[in-house]
Amino acid sequence: MALLWVLPAVGGGFSNLDFGIRRMGMFAVTAKPDDGTAIFHNPAGMTLQEGTILYHSQSWFIADLGFRMYDSEGKLWPDHEITPDWSVGVIPFIGVTSDLGLEDLRLGLGIYAPNAYGAALPKSEPSRYHATRALFLAARATLAAAYRVTPRFSVGASISVVPVYLTASRVMNPLVLQDPDNRFAPPEVTAPFDATLDLNGLAVTWAWDVGVLLHPFDNFSIGLGFASGSDFTLKGDVTLTQPDGTRVTATQRTRMVIPFTLRAGFNWEFVRNFEVAMDIYWWHYQILQEQRTRLSEPIMGIGELVDPKNYGNSWNWCIGLLYRVHPRVELMVGYQEDYTPIPTRTFTLDNPSRDQRGISMGIRWQVNDSVRLGAAYVRNWFDLPDVRDSISMPPSNIKGYGGNNEVGIDVQWNIL
Repeated sequence: MALLWVLPAVGGGFSNLDFGIRRMGMFAVTAKPDDGTAIFHNPAGMTLQEGTILYHSQSWFIADLGFRMYDSEGKLWPDHEITPDWSVGVIPFIGVTSDLGLEDLRLGLGIYAPNAYGAALPKSEPSRYHATRALFLAARATLAAAYRVTPRFSVGASISVVPVYLTASRVMNPLVLQDPDNRFAPPEVTAPFDATLDLNGLAVTWAWDVGVLLHPFDNFSIGLGFASGSDFTLKGDVTLTQPDGTRVTATQRTRMVIPFTLRAGFNWEFVRNFEVAMDIYWWHYQILQEQRTRLSEPIMGIGELVDPKNYGNSWNWCIGLLYRVHPRVELMVGYQEDYTPIPTRTFTLDNPSRDQRGISMGIRWQVNDSVRLGAAYVRNWFDLPDVRDSISMPPSNIKGYGGNNEVGIDVQWNIL
């Protein structure tokens, strides 16, 4: 059973990393998170700022996705590519950091959403038996603190409340459950048996992060971080609406896991006004071997759903350049590669993440002593694999392509 349609921008990790224009513009940010998003990227980086600063950023992305589906004989259906009716994501961040008038201590508070995606697939295509509509939101409210132990060494930590919300729909059909190839039958054959399944879920969990920032030399810094994993159980209603309008309602409980994350990076101003930086992220996705959903009442004879995942661990590496063309203007470019934890056998349309590559560019402008503005653009590409060994039900044997375009802006205001 497909629980949701997650957009390609999810990449290797549970959270989208693109908070802040430095991150979007040059990708590598762990060793020099010099804006409010240090609360997320590396809390020790809050020591790079002075005074009390209000910060806001947001990025928007639209998926570019198309695929066809294999039947049991290896023929591709339909005779055209299936594309989403719409697919939009937004990553907002608002936060405040302050030194409280002290020399070495920093406090920060941030509210943001590492995952906020919505998408819809056509109700007339065979993909409707996998997913038709979804909205997924995982937000965070984070309290962070950092302390400059010495001029060359800072530490930071944070704790977050993480509410998670899901609503999704798909079509269920007994003919398709009996023979998945019936997905490709003419609508007049399957439509009389199509029932709509709507699922909702809500959970609240928590997480914690720690980070360090080292300055072995004046123009060279190293950042290290650990983000805790956590598990949670989505609870909500499930409703099956039969073709004649009859409704069957139950409740569901789905256990999900956020893996822990390791991150490391460096930033080097190798000549005056030129910086090069590199980050590596590693996610412990091996913990996710299956996903289990329990229903309070059977629906279409199904009382429990066990979805094998068999995920491996995943990682991301990225490199970026920053050039300060003027004391108040910075230009940035970056490149990244992200490696999926999902094997082809358990690839599903509810999470079509694959290995991906991306490029970025950004600009920041210090308008005056109090205000800084920024803007950035990211383009990611990935190829949906030529999957022919899917064990999902119905099988997610597909061939296609994918990517996304992302734009972002930010504003920083030094209040004090």
